[in-house]
Amino acid sequence: MHDGVPEKGDRHQSSAVKLVTERMSFAMVRKGQEQVNEERWEGRKVHGRDEVLREIEKHAKAYSDQVVQDLRNMMNDYEVDIYRIIMAMGRRYGMDTAYEIMSETVTEKRLKWLDQAKDPFPREGSDLDRGFNLFVNYFRPKEGELEIIEKSERRVVFKRKEFVNAISHACHVLGLDVIEVNNKVYARATNFMFDRINPRLKHVVRRYNDGWYEEMIELT
Repeated sequence: MHDGVPEKGDRHQSSAVKLVTERMSFAMVRKGQEQVNEERWEGRKVHGRDEVLREIEKHAKAYSDQVVQDLRNMMNDYEVDIYRIIMAMGRRYGMDTAYEIMSETVTEKRLKWLDQAKDPFPREGSDLDRGFNLFVNYFRPKEGELEIIEKSERRVVFKRKEFVNAISHACHVLGLDVIEVNNKVYARATNFMFDRINPRLKHVVRRYNDGWYEEMIELT
């Protein structure tokens, strides 16, 4: 080496030393991994696939409530972000216009479901019954999550439990009226579905309390 510049021989020697060092390090790591694997093999009980799956199922059940809560929190955060955008649009174009734009995206999804669903509502019965059955078939409430309060030839009033409850959460966080949001966004979308049965069928959200909506489907 002259003046800090390695000669050709020095460079080759340095590269060779580096290569040997890397190979030695790799060999040591590999030997360590093999030793760990051997220890685990000798000291750990070996299970068949059935037992492995049962073990996974046990842990999944143990943490299922937390997983559901984490997903619920994620949905709530997403809904808040969506309505922040709606509010920003409302400041520029007016809230009615912002709600209408939001409703159009919901309507598109629901009509797509209607086009793809097999027998979404019965062909027989009154238009009111068919509209109500369509509503139930779309939302698919579980047992105990829907209760009919009043029923006549022209309207049906019912209570429905909202499982996710993200809309009311977003409205609470952002100071929006949950009834106004539901009627201008979601009930409006439902009415476009009802147009396939009878344009005079209308869905209205009347009240909200602690996760329960009071709603009405009416033949106007």
